[in-house]
This record gives sequence, structure tokens and C-alpha cells, in this order.
Amino acid sequence: MKLRGGTPGFSTPAAEKTRNLTRGAFPPNGNGIKKTRRIRAEHSFRKLFFSLRFSLGTAFVGIAVLTSLLLGFSTYFSVRAFIREGIRERLRDAAGIAALQMDADRHRGLVRRSDEAGDAYLSLKRSLQAIRERAKEIRYIYTLRKDGAGKIHFVLDAEEAEENVSHIGDVVDATSPAMLAAFEPPYRVQIDSRFYTDKWGTWLSSYAPIFSSGGELEGVLGIDMSATQITDYEQTYLATTVLLALGASLAVAALGIAFSRRISRPLLRLAAEMSRIQSFDLDHRPRIDSRVKEIAAMAEALVNMKNGLRSFRKYVPADLVAELMRLNKEAVLGAEKRTMTVMFSDIADFTALSEQMAPEILAGHLGVYFEGMTKIILRNCGTVDKYIGDAIMSFWGAPNPAPDHAAAACRTALQCRRFLESLEMESARKGEPVFRTRIGINSGEMIVGNMGYDERMNYTVIGDNVNLASRLEGLNKIYGTQILISEQTHSLVEGKFETRRIDDVTVKGRSQSVAVYELISEKEKPLPAGGCGEGQM
Repeated sequence: MKLRGGTPGFSTPAAEKTRNLTRGAFPPNGNGIKKTRRIRAEHSFRKLFFSLRFSLGTAFVGIAVLTSLLLGFSTYFSVRAFIREGIRERLRDAAGIAALQMDADRHRGLVRRSDEAGDAYLSLKRSLQAIRERAKEIRYIYTLRKDGAGKIHFVLDAEEAEENVSHIGDVVDATSPAMLAAFEPPYRVQIDSRFYTDKWGTWLSSYAPIFSSGGELEGVLGIDMSATQITDYEQTYLATTVLLALGASLAVAALGIAFSRRISRPLLRLAAEMSRIQSFDLDHRPRIDSRVKEIAAMAEALVNMKNGLRSFRKYVPADLVAELMRLNKEAVLGAEKRTMTVMFSDIADFTALSEQMAPEILAGHLGVYFEGMTKIILRNCGTVDKYIGDAIMSFWGAPNPAPDHAAAACRTALQCRRFLESLEMESARKGEPVFRTRIGINSGEMIVGNMGYDERMNYTVIGDNVNLASRLEGLNKIYGTQILISEQTHSLVEGKFETRRIDDVTVKGRSQSVAVYELISEKEKPLPAGGCGEGQM
């Protein structure tokens, strides 16, 4: 490549709940609390999690940006390579055609600097200038010759400005591989493999052999083409590619964020419903719509699970299960002693009544009876243990402690009596059989917990004080009363309720007599039950 400037050369309140459940629903030795290191590790590792919306949005944005940039840069380099190869082909053709137009015999006569004043030099120079004028991309065009010592010299130069002209005999100090290859057989057009940049700009050079009429190599014609416009175009194209890639990334990211929201919203609703289930709140019925098959399947499974749990709640003490779920515990066999109050209620002469009614009618009346009695028990924070035929067994003080368990049981019995009175009036008005219920209440130390075996258990109370409550319920038939309480219960509620001492009796299983009292009414205005709802059955 010809150096510019005339110089020749080449440049280049959790604790309390836990204590309560540990004492009541589980054995005291703690075997009922199944906490493992794995669970604790999962809870601690949860801090490293990201929301689904953030994760999906970030993934979409990252994939969009990476894909766009990879596609943009691969397109850029492919286009650049295509453009450069096209330019190289055009420059090769221009050099070859220009070399063919040179008069090699006249060129052979240019050997000294003084020959620059001759007609041959001026004529050949005008020929080079004409070639340069026809090809606007050509900046410099010149000829070269190699001497016997292997040095390469300038011969012709199409430049007009004296300070830029290379004269005959000026040595090319820095050569390129393409320039040297042009002087070696087989003689053919050579072109630089890359662009070269110097202080005057960026250039691409090509060299074509000049043959004499005898077919001998006379010299080499060189063409320097300015590549500044090409590199400027490539930079503009690269900037455009980056901008398009970013624009496409933003568009795809927006779509990704919108899509992630469509996925995350129903999943967040599912997560909220899972939290409600953990609190045993099964009455909320959310609408979770999604066209994603897996999410729709999860929503359907959640609904089915809640339906099953609602059915399950009807068979077990729901308050106990709710605590187990809230505290991540599993029920196991075990029990403990606790001071509680237990109540038995039974329909008088139920066998005779059942013989007077069709089974479906009897079942309907029992449904009304059990529903009313159970709701009263639950409103007063009692736990329904079981239905034994037409009898109901319930207790107070477990799974959560109740300091006023005896008063709550007595209040429940009186409210049940008022409910039965209204039910009797309705049955009498319809000419239907009347349910008259006897109730027995006792307080004291009992054994409460999970009884049974590992695969099937029942949360219940057992013990002598439980049996006494059952005996008191039966004594109502002898004394003509409706509600009998033991002396232990009476001592706990004395002053709060009107009672009447009935007798000292000796019940089966006890050697000492027990004072029994009839429960009549509350001394003060009855307080409304509240705070428990229907979650303890």
C-alpha cells in the first residue's frame, strides 16, 4: 500500500399454642411434634427464593435480550463479511482491468526520475488518473517494480499534489503480503486479507501483475481504496442492529411480563388458598381461571381437597386439626392428664320413639336435633367428641385450655334445654313425637389425647370422671330431672348458677358417695357465647 505524505512505505401467641397442643393433643414427651432438620433447612432456604412473576419475567427478558443480541451480532458479522467480500471482488476486478490497460513496453522505459518529464510517463500517468476518475472508490493508484536485490520501487503515481507524489525509484519500505505475492509466480491479482488503518484513514489494497507483449512480468499495478465509508457504514449497521435487538428485547420482555402475570396470578391465588387451608379455613370459594392446563388441574385438585377436608371436619375436632396444620405437626398416639369438664346428653325413651317413626322421618328429626345441639356446644367453645347413637359426648378444656370449662359446660346445658323446649313446642304443634333430653356434667382430672393405633385414632377423653358424667346423665331418669352436675362441677361454678342439691349417690365403679346437683339457671344475665365459631367439632 502506498504511504500518503510523500514518504513511501506500508502502514497498517405461638409459644402458648404449642404448649397447649403439646400437653393436650400429643404426649408430653414431645413425640407428637415431628420437626426435622430438613424442614428447618427448607424454611431457612426459603429466603433465597424469588417470586414466580419475577422469575418468569427475568427469564423472558434474559432470553429475549440474549436471543436478540446473538441474532443481531450474527447477522451483523454475516452482513459485514458479505459486504467486505463484495468489495474485495470489485477491487480485484478493478485492479485486473487497470493492469490490462497499461502499456507495458512504455512502462519498461521508465527507470530514472528524469523520465518523469517524458511523454511516456505523462501519458501513462494520465491513464492511471482516468482509471481513478472512473472508479470513485479508488483513492490511490500507482505502479511498482522489483529490482534484482529484491527491493520494490515506485514507478508511476497518479497523484497531482507534489507533496503526495511517489517518484520513480522511491523504495517501498513497508510491504504487505499481498504486494509481495503479486511479484511471485504464478502471477495473479492479489488483495489484502484485511483492512489497514493509519492516520490518513482505513484502506484496502489490491495488486495486479502487468505483463509485457512477450508475456513477461513488467511490474505490478497497485490500487488503494478508502474503507472509511465502509467502516462507518458497518458501525452504523452495528448500532442499528443493537437498537433493533434492544427494541425486540423490550417488546418480548413486555410480552413475557404480561404472560408471567397471567401465570403467576392464579398461582398466587392458589398459594393464598393453601394458606387458608393451613388455618383450616375451608369456607372461602375463590374463582381461579387459567388456560394453563397444569394450573387448572391444580385448582381442581385444590377444590377437591377442600371438599374432602370439609367432609373430614365433620368427623374430627376441627380446632385440633387447625392447630396441627398451623403449627406443621402430625398427630400421633399419646395422651396426658388434664382437668376438664365433660358432658353427656341422651334422648329419653329413644327406643320407643324410634319404633313410632319411619326411618327416614326419624333420621330427619335426629338431624335437626343434632344440628341444634352441636351448634350450641361449638358456640360455647366445646369439642364434640362423638355421637353415640342418639347421645352426644362433648368436653371443654382441650385441645386448648379453658379456665372456665365448668361454667361453659353448664351454660351450654342450659342453652340446649331452651333449644329443646322450642323444639318440643314445634313438634307438638305438628303432632310429631317430642325429644326430651337428659344431660350429665362432671369436672375433674381426665386423660385426653389420641387413642387408637398409628393408622386410625380418635381424639377423646377417658377416665373415671368421664364415666361419672355418663352415670349422672342416667340418674336423671331416677330423680325426674333434666340436668345433673357433680359436686366437683358444682364447686367450680358455685355462685354463678342456681342449683339444687339432689342427693348423695354411689355410682357404679366408685366406693364413695358423690353429691349431685340439679342445674336450674344462671344467676346473672346469660352472657352470649362467642369466639369459637364452628371449628371445634
